[in-house]
Amino acid sequence: MSALESVSADEFDEYGRRVSGSGEQHSGQVRLAYRLARSHVDRLLFVRGIGWHHYDGTRWAEDDRGHAERAVLNVLSDALAESVTDKVLRADVAKCESDSGIQGVLGVASRLVEFAATVADLDADPALLNCANGTLDLRTMELRAHDPADRITKVTKAAYDPAADPRVWAEFLASVLPDEPERGYLQRVVGQALHGRVTEHLLPVLIGSGANGKSTLYGAVLAALGDYGTVIDPALLMSHDRGRGSGGPELMQLLGARLVVGSETEEGRKLDEPTMKRLTGGDRLTARRLYRDPVVWTPSHSLVYVTNSLPVVRGNDPAVWRRVRVVPFEVVVPPEQRDVDLPERLLLHADAVLAWAVAGYADWRAGGMQEPPTVLRATDAYQAESDAVRRFVAEGCHVAVTAAATTRELYAAWQRWAVADGAEALTEKAFGKELDRLGHPARRTKRGATRSGLMPLSDGLDGAGGDAW
Repeated sequence: MSALESVSADEFDEYGRRVSGSGEQHSGQVRLAYRLARSHVDRLLFVRGIGWHHYDGTRWAEDDRGHAERAVLNVLSDALAESVTDKVLRADVAKCESDSGIQGVLGVASRLVEFAATVADLDADPALLNCANGTLDLRTMELRAHDPADRITKVTKAAYDPAADPRVWAEFLASVLPDEPERGYLQRVVGQALHGRVTEHLLPVLIGSGANGKSTLYGAVLAALGDYGTVIDPALLMSHDRGRGSGGPELMQLLGARLVVGSETEEGRKLDEPTMKRLTGGDRLTARRLYRDPVVWTPSHSLVYVTNSLPVVRGNDPAVWRRVRVVPFEVVVPPEQRDVDLPERLLLHADAVLAWAVAGYADWRAGGMQEPPTVLRATDAYQAESDAVRRFVAEGCHVAVTAAATTRELYAAWQRWAVADGAEALTEKAFGKELDRLGHPARRTKRGATRSGLMPLSDGLDGAGGDAW
């Protein structure tokens, strides 16, 4: 290993500062870039693949209002005043007093150690939750002053106040989720999302017909979480006939987020199982903005899917069912009892919502997810309904120790049943693998590959959906 290879990144940055000194030995854009670094360190940051950020007193915000350009103009103004007795400096200022000159200064500055950063430098501590009134350390539950050194890019809309009056929020929750264990579970779902590392690998699915409070609930939570919450296009999780890029701009919404919600009302959509597993698995993600370099980051988000009808799951991948948890919203608010002003009123109680979420985090950290019976039953029912071959065996076959049929006979019966049921077509080989999974392996006989324990019901008996086949 060479001496250079043994130098740490921090030591290399410090070496760069010593070598560059004040930057006054340079000229033109380079000289002004070093002046910008001296005057605006801890106020500006350039993140590769994203662009300039400025510190607004609570967080590092993306610079979409020209803070970096105005900083260069201020440096030029100061340098111009100083150049009354310095012709060389006046010439340097003149070289930079144009749009291209300003951008040139910023281009040089973006490479200086005072400004240069990557997405890995941002929001790097998953236990820090940046709140409107300070930064909460989830390890100690201590609230401290905002600090640019934390390099946090998000902030909640709500202030963290564990003593915030919870009554309005608690009354609403009890009205839409009367089952207390289910309310506690949802609180832990939101609470564990506050920690910026994927540990549970969950996809909670909030299901129920309209007018049951789902949208009001997640809207209030997202409002309280501010920058940490985001809504994605639910199509990102659904299968598409045409190919979709795996690292497009839509994925950039997930960068630095803690709670990500997809809301869907269309019936019969098919879950994109590989994408769902990728977005809940915790593996590093790669995406890019238009005309920007790709960025790679470790996910910090938890997904929640909100829908009026469950998406179609075609496979029996155990990894899918380890993730999916169905949270049923079964209360339907009668029209005469609906409070159209409730979403707006809940915004006034954002501090209570955030305190509720933080309490959910503490509950999760102490005891895990603690899935209630209602969630487990609803999830089991969803899995059973999604297992078409299992339903075929239950509805279209006679199951007995003495029963037997060839794979070909069973497959012919399956094809008729699947047409009536609307189930996805399977090849005979794939169908056979499903029967193997269900405990009906094939054995060679004179009749061919035969499976013990089941046989098709006779034609004319009720099959899928009560239709004869």
